[in-house]
Amino acid sequence: MPLTICFYEDAQFSQFYPLTYLRPVYFLRPGILPLYQRCEKHFPDATVCFASRNQISSLVSQQGKDISVNIVKKGTGDVLFLNGRIRDYGDLPKSVQGCRLNTVFKNGGETLGVLFKADSLKTVSALSTPEIYKEILPKHKSVSAEYDTNAKLYNYLWEIVEDMAAALNEDFKQIESTFGSPLNPKIHDGSHFINENDVYLGNDIEIFPTAVIDASDGPVYIGANSKVHPQAVIIGPCFIGANSIVLSGKISASSIGPTSRVGGEVEACIFQSYVNKYHAGFIGHSYVGSWVNFGALTTNSDLKNNYSNVRVKVNGIETDSGLMKIGSYIGDHCRFGIGTLLNTGINIGVSCNLFGGTFISDKEVTSFSWGSTGKYEKYDVDKAIETARTVADRRNCHLSAKEEMVLRAIFNEEISDDGCLGF
Repeated sequence: MPLTICFYEDAQFSQFYPLTYLRPVYFLRPGILPLYQRCEKHFPDATVCFASRNQISSLVSQQGKDISVNIVKKGTGDVLFLNGRIRDYGDLPKSVQGCRLNTVFKNGGETLGVLFKADSLKTVSALSTPEIYKEILPKHKSVSAEYDTNAKLYNYLWEIVEDMAAALNEDFKQIESTFGSPLNPKIHDGSHFINENDVYLGNDIEIFPTAVIDASDGPVYIGANSKVHPQAVIIGPCFIGANSIVLSGKISASSIGPTSRVGGEVEACIFQSYVNKYHAGFIGHSYVGSWVNFGALTTNSDLKNNYSNVRVKVNGIETDSGLMKIGSYIGDHCRFGIGTLLNTGINIGVSCNLFGGTFISDKEVTSFSWGSTGKYEKYDVDKAIETARTVADRRNCHLSAKEEMVLRAIFNEEISDDGCLGF
């Protein structure tokens, strides 16, 4: 019988700030595919829906007309609730197939998922909220069990960035069968491909002379309608989303979302979408939200001079990442003036405007900050939204009233976790 999977968030969503201010954790992308979509490898025939925080549910529903948000469309089979932070499925898929009882899957005291067997759902309507399922779980204690799985969860953004190279390779294998011969490619003489069999191109792509695409260390995918300009070097494993432009510079071991413009040096980074890094400058080992603009020569540090572990501050709490290489975590709609230098492991909130051609020495910058270290003012929310709307218009997009409402809530520090299930 067909399985229904509902991805949900727990209270740890805030540990992934600033990226989860405007999106659920299961929309984060360690490689090519967002976390929720990677379940297709393990549950290829399942129907997927989402449980979302109420504050951002309208933004989740904007992602597509077929997406069911905060409504579980129960079929005739089992229903599996999966923690959206899932990192490694481990023995979970096999265990789900073998379970005869409602089962709570745990690892180290954390819940990774809850399986509801079809027989226990006879009183649940075909369309129910995720909260209904949470309420009925205690009522079936006599036919429920707990299972210690070796599946794992993400806890912080730097773990997602750390997994990127492996995730890119896994995702390439998962979706390789969907690749075909590109239509209307324009590959100019003088461009160079290394290990060409692992280079995948979308339709209507253009590769200019002296561009180099090197798949020696992993596959490279460049999406449809993208352009790779002269003297650009792309080193795999690497994903470049559709409608993007790669300028002169080096992009290595990175996942670049659609409609981005990327130049200079980018190493081991994840960009969501509509990111503009047109000019020279280095960004490394970072996770960058959508609609971020890097002014010329904006550069971050991703390694301390003494090579010690980088400590990262999230929500005012400083944590040892356990890693030597940590870059920047940058929220949506941020802007950086020319020559801005970013501290190692800096966490920058939503809609910040940082400038002054100076070193931003903070470990954490709150949302809607305007200025530079020691000189911050509060960015006027109306002006910030006006700028965001102008930037979207330039890309033939529209800043929705739903996103504006969430941005105003962030400005007013009215962040709500209503809708987190926390089984």
